[in-house]
Amino acid sequence: MVTVSVITPAYNAEHTIQETVESVLAQTFTDFEFIIINDGSTDATLEVIDQFSDPRLQVLTFDNSGPQKSRNRGIDKAVGQYISFIDADDLWTPDKLELQLKTLQQNPAASVVYSWTNVIDEKGDLHRRGGHRTKKGNVFIDLLLNNFVESGSNLLAYTEAVRRIGGFDENMVAGQDLEILLSLSAQYAFDAVPKVQVLYRKSKQTKSWSSSIRRARAGIDQVLAKHLSDRKDLKEYRKACIGNSYKYLVFECLSNSPSREKGWYSLRLLWIVILNDRSLLTKKVFLKICLRIMATTLLPHSVSRWLASKYSYFFDITSLYGYLKTKRI
Repeated sequence: MVTVSVITPAYNAEHTIQETVESVLAQTFTDFEFIIINDGSTDATLEVIDQFSDPRLQVLTFDNSGPQKSRNRGIDKAVGQYISFIDADDLWTPDKLELQLKTLQQNPAASVVYSWTNVIDEKGDLHRRGGHRTKKGNVFIDLLLNNFVESGSNLLAYTEAVRRIGGFDENMVAGQDLEILLSLSAQYAFDAVPKVQVLYRKSKQTKSWSSSIRRARAGIDQVLAKHLSDRKDLKEYRKACIGNSYKYLVFECLSNSPSREKGWYSLRLLWIVILNDRSLLTKKVFLKICLRIMATTLLPHSVSRWLASKYSYFFDITSLYGYLKTKRI
């Protein structure tokens, strides 16, 4: 039996899967199996994977059924005592498994461990620093308020713990990474490696931004409904959870190239934020959000882009990301 099972769902990942596989096979901890679930890829994903001859690597191919189903298929196949997941476009630092495993083994009270995350672009360059927060023990409330783990390519957990909570919820349209973290944290203690070991790749959207952001919103609503609806003891956190979640949606909506459609939709999202967290009205970043929305909705696309570039201080909403990462209740 191997110690760790690493699971990767892959769908049409020909441009990124090679780097992902290389980052897993380069781990300083070597006693693992690496299961790639090919989710009905129609591009050259399999051809890229076939270049690797490492005996730890195995590929299972199924008809396309989505990342949640693929991860669950990997969970069913896994034989390791511990399990970890990495998406087909993300990267690990070489010491990721080694330090996470050491942390779990040194803390018998914990069943899940995570590390810090940074965001990279399509070329692998740093796009944005992650929140770099360290929470340990019972982290359920903290995760509800703020997904400080930040990436589904992060956690290492006891395989039995993941199986006991039912793996990934296949009913989720999005937000399945946060959902499984919440389900785990409701029953198990967490620990952390305070070091950047996960590089989450922020790629250009292959689908329309509209469908992506609406799907993300639907997923967030599903996750909050599942974990808040029947919990009267969490009533005091409800507004903060919704407010923080929708701040992130506003950030995602406005952080890429501007457009009128994005501007109008982000305004709708911002209204929901204000209904749930009026403290945002007192922050400087609120003015920046309003300026950015006004520019994208009222001005020609070329002009709004020029303004955002020329006067970045007044239009940069990166601080919104930092604000939501520190906001509690």
